[in-house]
Amino acid sequence: MEYWLLAIFPMRRFICVSAVFVVFGFAGATASRLMPPVEERAPAFRLFDQADQPDGQKLFQTRCFVCHGRGGKGDGPSATGLAEKPQDLTDPNWQRVTPDDRIRTVIQGGGIAIGKTSAMPPNPDLTQEQIQGLVSFVRTLAAH
Repeated sequence: MEYWLLAIFPMRRFICVSAVFVVFGFAGATASRLMPPVEERAPAFRLFDQADQPDGQKLFQTRCFVCHGRGGKGDGPSATGLAEKPQDLTDPNWQRVTPDDRIRTVIQGGGIAIGKTSAMPPNPDLTQEQIQGLVSFVRTLAAH
């Protein structure tokens, strides 16, 4: 009787392994038929793709959006908790009366640099080129 059991167990192992290969083989074939070719698939979802944005816009979407919002309206995720609402950078009146130098000063020195709230932090680590890129991007918000 012991010999009989030894003869069955190797066969069971073979059947289990064979079944696994069959299952995965069919699953792979089914998935390949259900998935469209790579060139027909929609692009992968990205949280926020900045590859094709100018440097000023990238900086804005990385640093400034938290308070000013993605579109610059002062409605960012942290804006609700602030005592003073962030500047709506799309406001045509504000755009018309605010010179570029003042925007540069605020970006580099924060709100305190122009007598406003310290909630607008200074950015002393930015280069002049980065600051100019931010100023240029802020000016594009006037059209929104």
